[in-house]
Amino acid sequence: MRTRRPVVAKLVNGNEEDEEYLGISRSSRRNQPRVDLSKLEMPTLKKYRRAFNLSGGVDSKEELVPAVARHFASQVVDEDDILLNFAFSLKKQYLARRGLLPKKGKGKTSGKGKK
Repeated sequence: MRTRRPVVAKLVNGNEEDEEYLGISRSSRRNQPRVDLSKLEMPTLKKYRRAFNLSGGVDSKEELVPAVARHFASQVVDEDDILLNFAFSLKKQYLARRGLLPKKGKGKTSGKGKK
């Protein structure tokens, strides 16, 4: 079994002291979006706005990108939950490819609740 090493950002000289020198705190790095939303096409940005009910009838990409970026950055992510769901998804995909998932019957009931 492999042991997990703590993840530490290495910057200029490859140590944590560089973070203090550059004035970078761990929380500020964590809150910054790492996705360049300006690369998204206008229809995608509009779909995002509709999906998350962002206010405003913004018509230009220059106005929509910052609004979407603010909303995207404000999302709270439970990393443990995401990783667990990802692992279950991989397992389900693995089982499905090998035909090991139970077949779902259409319109059939399990018989529970009937007398």
